[in-house]
Amino acid sequence: MTPLFKKLNYKGQEQILVVNAPESFKKELDALAQSTEVIIYSDSAKPEAVTFALCFVMTQAEIDRFISTVERKLPGDVVIWICYPKASSKRYKCDFNRDTGFGILGDYGLEAVRQVAIDEDWSALRFRKVEYIKNITRRESFALTKEAKRRTNRRGE
Repeated sequence: MTPLFKKLNYKGQEQILVVNAPESFKKELDALAQSTEVIIYSDSAKPEAVTFALCFVMTQAEIDRFISTVERKLPGDVVIWICYPKASSKRYKCDFNRDTGFGILGDYGLEAVRQVAIDEDWSALRFRKVEYIKNITRRESFALTKEAKRRTNRRGE
């Protein structure tokens, strides 16, 4: 396993779903493909269930399309990473940032729980189903789901 996938909480899942990975990420995928099945998402490659997903996006529409396509295939405490260009990237541009653009994920019961750097161009946010998050530590204004907003209001009780 590569150091990056260790950082991304890869724990030996049998398959990982990858969407829109840039060419610069191919080396990471090739290394991982030696120990697990890497499914590059396309219309013909749609897994039945997703336990680890890595989706590279540059537009709000790509986030919307990804989550609406896979949301019924997310069993249990799935690992979902949404990768987006850093503001400092000279190669890629994005129409949102870390603090905007992810609201739709709240509609599917998902909250951001962790951020990591992929490389000099890409950052990634991990999302989890809110029912699997033990402690919600962010401010209510940053919570995406009603449940997370409710749980942030209970802090300090």
